[in-house]
Amino acid sequence: MAYRVIQWATGTVAKEAVLGVLGRPDLELVGAWTHSADKDGRDLGDLYGLGELGVRVSADKEAVLATQADAVLFMVGRNWVDTPEESFDDLLQILRSGKNVVNLWWPTLVYPRGLAGDYYERLERAAQEGGSTFCTIGMDPGYGTGALGLSALGLSREVRQVRLHQVMNNAFWEGPGITKFFGFGQLDTAGTPILQPGVTTSYHETTIHLLADALGVTVDEIVEENSVIYSDVAFDVASGHIPQGTICGLRYDVKGMVGGEPLIVVGHLERLREHDFADFDFQGDGYRAEVTGEPCIRLDMKISALPDFVGDPIAVASAMSAVNAVPRVCAAPAGVTSLLDLPPFPSKNTTIKS
Repeated sequence: MAYRVIQWATGTVAKEAVLGVLGRPDLELVGAWTHSADKDGRDLGDLYGLGELGVRVSADKEAVLATQADAVLFMVGRNWVDTPEESFDDLLQILRSGKNVVNLWWPTLVYPRGLAGDYYERLERAAQEGGSTFCTIGMDPGYGTGALGLSALGLSREVRQVRLHQVMNNAFWEGPGITKFFGFGQLDTAGTPILQPGVTTSYHETTIHLLADALGVTVDEIVEENSVIYSDVAFDVASGHIPQGTICGLRYDVKGMVGGEPLIVVGHLERLREHDFADFDFQGDGYRAEVTGEPCIRLDMKISALPDFVGDPIAVASAMSAVNAVPRVCAAPAGVTSLLDLPPFPSKNTTIKS
């Protein structure tokens, strides 16, 4: 049996998800929603240069929800940063319609139980009303930090600390948004959104609570720590010019304190040049989970691409973390689920067939 899937939103990561769904024998693409009037009515395959797929993109939410489907891949843009309620209401409506949801939109929902406010209760109520299941995957928060951390903890007898980090070279990201968000090219951090008090906590608190629940401990408080480095020379990246003496990299840690000690640490290292933050000893883009204890464990997950690949391998990994989870989420009991609950969900997109 193939699970019938709706693609909700049609951006860059959604294209990688569509390719992933088409490659899995147990998934069938049956619908797509877009917020763009320019894409309304077009064939989803033509939209992405894949040829006719027989799946029409629609801007009519009610019409898309009327499509018989088992699951929705929810991948709308980053409006959760400022105004999450509209898209959150869409999530609730989809769940109430009886369709399972695998979410990539608001990554903090990776563990809604740990999120301030009533988001978890609203998701759980909508899922129970519809007999549906909700889960957020993605990379960070998500598979790159939470799942990698859980894997490392599976080998531990004694845990003194667990550290989870994303390492990213942002030199190849286009558009001014990435420069503004991380403060690259700025003289100081006053206008750097990511480093304003409470912002990094809002991104990573649910990952900390997920790991805390896995460990069976309660977090007493969450503490932020960050630092930046300044460029010794002027240089250019895809998003713009970086003058000498301005910010060219940052590192932050969000610490879950237990008994006065930072038991769970989630952080980012964002840079524009590979040689910056050399003391971290991590080349390329990827994720690290490190457990200090008995035994000490370090798991590095690096994401790259074959020489002939055109695109962003991080986008592929993010999309496939959701696509590959669809069968497990559809088989799970109704309600809100997480990485703590799902069995492993490997790809079935093999290039060699038996």
